[in-house]
Amino acid sequence: MPLKIRLQRQGKKKQPFYHIVVADSRSPRDGRYVERLGTYDPKFDHDGVVINSEKTLEWMEKGATPTDTCRNLLSDKGIMFKKHLHRGVKKGLFSMEDADAKYAKWESERGALIIAHKEKKENAHKDAYKQRFEAEKAVRDAKAKAISDKKAAAEAATVESVKEAINEAPETPEAPAAE
Repeated sequence: MPLKIRLQRQGKKKQPFYHIVVADSRSPRDGRYVERLGTYDPKFDHDGVVINSEKTLEWMEKGATPTDTCRNLLSDKGIMFKKHLHRGVKKGLFSMEDADAKYAKWESERGALIIAHKEKKENAHKDAYKQRFEAEKAVRDAKAKAISDKKAAAEAATVESVKEAINEAPETPEAPAAE
């Protein structure tokens, strides 16, 4: 019975939520499974993965192969690297303490990378927001300048027409001064 570690779709229409399960490769996607290992919520990207790493590692050592998507999720959680280290320990390349030290080092480096990636993403969003704000401000200032120029031109035209009306009006004779 070839076993796969794969995603089982749950959730409503256009709101997916997945269970990470060990299932027979011949069973349907949402059908019967052998054991549930965790969950994956794609709304939170790879932060939405909750998985029991010991059970998953145990099933992988028994021969269960993850699908491509699950392999990516397991790699992000470090389970694939842990499996790699366990294989090295079984072959006698290094001790379990060395494997644990390598995994701890990987985990700390991965944490730093994740924090740097999140900060980079936040900064990119902030920069994009500033650029949009500056572009909108430039458009708003251009519109305000065009409106003020139009008002100034209309006012100047009004002043000119008033001056012309005054110049064209017949002069009224001055009344004789009473003595």
